[in-house]
Amino acid sequence: MEKKRILSLGAGGMGAAAARTAASFSEVESLIVADLNLDASTKVASLCSDKAKAVSVNVTDRKALVSLMKEADVVMNCVGPFFRFGVPVLEAAIEAGVDYLDICDDPEPMRDMLEMSGKAKTEGITAVVGLGASPGITNMLAARARAELDETDEMIAAWNIEEDAGGGDALTYSAAIVHWMQQCSGTILECVNGALVNNRPLIDISLDYPGRGRRTVYSVGHPEPVSFHYSYPGLKRSYCVMIMPGMWIDEFRNLARQIDSGKLSLEEAGRKLVEDSGAAAKEDDPVIQFINKVIENVSHMIDGPRFPLFFAVAKGRKNGKEETVAARVKSIPPGMPNVTGIPLAIGTLLHLRGKVKEKGVIAPETAFTTEDFFELLAPYCTFPAIHDAADLVEVSR
Repeated sequence: MEKKRILSLGAGGMGAAAARTAASFSEVESLIVADLNLDASTKVASLCSDKAKAVSVNVTDRKALVSLMKEADVVMNCVGPFFRFGVPVLEAAIEAGVDYLDICDDPEPMRDMLEMSGKAKTEGITAVVGLGASPGITNMLAARARAELDETDEMIAAWNIEEDAGGGDALTYSAAIVHWMQQCSGTILECVNGALVNNRPLIDISLDYPGRGRRTVYSVGHPEPVSFHYSYPGLKRSYCVMIMPGMWIDEFRNLARQIDSGKLSLEEAGRKLVEDSGAAAKEDDPVIQFINKVIENVSHMIDGPRFPLFFAVAKGRKNGKEETVAARVKSIPPGMPNVTGIPLAIGTLLHLRGKVKEKGVIAPETAFTTEDFFELLAPYCTFPAIHDAADLVEVSR
């Protein structure tokens, strides 16, 4: 098999995880780690094999970006927030004539990039968008749940901020926090009656997880409803929810109101959320640990059953009977940088191995089979326990 050259854009935590993982693949001949900050890209490149080199690039400099992309066969893009940078970076990849994968976690650019599929197909380009944790792992879980049904009417993607992701991640200000504020304010894209519509975020939803029970969750903006709409044209309803203690929702709604009224920018709201979380910065304090544990226990008594960290639900019919199917991963790569960056690298490896046949802009559930994806992901899923690929995904009815 011919070895390929990879360009990894973004040297933050998620970009570093993607680059380190990709550098370990025998299918990769060379790796360029690119970031606006040369020191950051140099640090990440030093953590990779001797295949890697570091460069500085401003992704808003279209000419420079296209020129750099032409040095590679495949681009992995971790430069966020994607509501600012997703579309122009994909446009540059199409212009450069290179295949592309990213971790896009914003619904509007997801829609806009999927609408670029015809242009990419004309140029012979394959672009897989939204391949991280959520979206990404959640998309593949949704595909797994959907496979259990004969007909699917509704699909739900979910992520849980109550549960530990295994990396000791403290809440710190970042592009991910700005993204979070974006998806909790304004309007969000959901699929209703087979069409994408704008709805309000942070709406109470009563969700029944098969075998666990029912609790209130909250609607949030994310790309999964958009990609499901394009991947499964007959789908009537799809949306994304987050699970959090009920005592937190007022804080989020208050920040959303201030963003919507113009009192706070997304960046200001993100910083306020981090400041208000206070205890995260002192999580090594035993008093804070005790208080957090008490709050967690009280929260679960009030809010209802525990739900998994990442899961998806499909509703439809099996043998003519109404049925609800949930799928979750039992383990993940520890820490949010790894659980987001490593799936991107896994998707890149599947692409290098010729597993992605379709040209154009596509979502993970269209690009990969669930068997291929989880087989390669499983060795990296060590938190909270190791499971082999056959046992990694739990399906519940």
